[in-house]
Amino acid sequence: MKKGFTLIELLATVVLLAIVAIIATPIINNVIETSKESANQRSIEGYANAVRNEYYNQQTSGVIPVIDDAFLSRVDTQGNEINCNNVLYSMDYQVILDKCTIADKLDKYYCYADGRHFDCEDSEFLNMLSGSSGNQPSEDYVDNSGANAPELDTNMIPIKYDGTNWVYADTTQAWYNYDNQEWANAVVLNEDVTKNVGDTITEDEIALWYVWIPRYKYQLFNANNGSVSQQLINVTFESGTATTGTVKCTDAVSGTGDSSETCTNASNGNWYTHPAFTFGSEQVSGFWVGKFEVSGSTSKITVKPGVSSLRSTTVSNFFTAIQNIRSSYSLSGDSHMMKNMEWGAVAYLKQSKYGLGTTDITINSNSSFYTGGGSSTTSYKSNTGQSTTGNVYGVYDMSGGAWEYVMGNMVNSSGSFYSSSAGFSSAPNAKYYDKYTYSSDWSTHSRGKLGDATKETLKSYGNSTGGWYDDFAYFVDSSNSWFRRGGDCFNGSNAGVFYFSRDNGYAYSHNSARAVLIP
Repeated sequence: MKKGFTLIELLATVVLLAIVAIIATPIINNVIETSKESANQRSIEGYANAVRNEYYNQQTSGVIPVIDDAFLSRVDTQGNEINCNNVLYSMDYQVILDKCTIADKLDKYYCYADGRHFDCEDSEFLNMLSGSSGNQPSEDYVDNSGANAPELDTNMIPIKYDGTNWVYADTTQAWYNYDNQEWANAVVLNEDVTKNVGDTITEDEIALWYVWIPRYKYQLFNANNGSVSQQLINVTFESGTATTGTVKCTDAVSGTGDSSETCTNASNGNWYTHPAFTFGSEQVSGFWVGKFEVSGSTSKITVKPGVSSLRSTTVSNFFTAIQNIRSSYSLSGDSHMMKNMEWGAVAYLKQSKYGLGTTDITINSNSSFYTGGGSSTTSYKSNTGQSTTGNVYGVYDMSGGAWEYVMGNMVNSSGSFYSSSAGFSSAPNAKYYDKYTYSSDWSTHSRGKLGDATKETLKSYGNSTGGWYDDFAYFVDSSNSWFRRGGDCFNGSNAGVFYFSRDNGYAYSHNSARAVLIP
């Protein structure tokens, strides 16, 4: 007789299998989830390595890469942009990402969720992947003006004024407010100085001091070479690198002529995305401008208050020295000498509701050319009328101090780069200077460009003191191919942020310059 299993034996077997399943299922699920997370981590790490390789290959070949969607798609080994949607960072926490990109030497992941900006350090990012952190990274502060949040470069420290001192700002808390004319400030400290969030930072501890100029568009008010009294300029901040203005302008510089650009839709009342936020082929969300005129030496530039500005230097030497800021202070962004159009962007923001508006900047009349208007490092605090905002948060020395060479150059009569006495052996890269049509007559203001604070900001067209607030208005001419801005300490009422004049680019004891940094 064939013996089979009893009912009790079958039940015992089923119970035993159920117990094994109960024990094994979490382990198997955990292995699967761990494998998924490891695969995600390997995928993103491999993707980051691919981006790094192309980024540094482009840098080595002399190209400054633009980190945009097209760039990211090109370097994806799968032929597609990495899928940042529904990435599981931990077993119990999920962040839905709209976009991931890589910046700051590609050592950080910048994540955008629901329009908010998060700064995810590598360790935090990887901890979230491994499940050791279920917390969302701290959200960076953004004010209510619509201005793009400042992009801090390597070694830059955000600072906030507490009414007496500057302190190392917590970027998750309010540290700027453009609606209140409090522009974002950031500094690079001297090499031997170390600070933590909340610490006081003294002016003596600062090597470089910058102010953030966010991307914006403005409403045209004098688009047709006319005369118009000083007035408030309507400015609207743009989001990210979006271009929402309807006016378009392109260079039209070829030897002698009456204009330097060709524009479409350039009628009063139309909106123009300020051209200073186009840097070569790249659209930028903003740029950092030196809070004061450059100081120090051509071997190592500083930007700080209460010191004599660097002068008696040719345009080419200023140009090289300011570019060398990057290597001198281990910055990763593009450091360059201020362009004529970038000066215009700061001037227009000053003239808007986000700056002094229709109030003129007070002249820095210090005859020793001290930055910020005095020999003390804190003199600028009592000279806030010399600031673009009327408070300590603005940009100084744009009226008086020293004349400032800017990278704005008139071509010669053949349409070629005209160095004159500036010391250039060849033309700089086109993205580093603004070109203007040749003329032997300084009064042909029509050669100005929209946005550069020359022809638009004239209350008396063709007049040498016809600039807003009676500022000098001499255009570049056959003997002087370089622009200088702001006036010097001896120009009195003719100095100002709307002052422009001409020079041949040589080393003169009254001429200085200003640094700009694009992170």
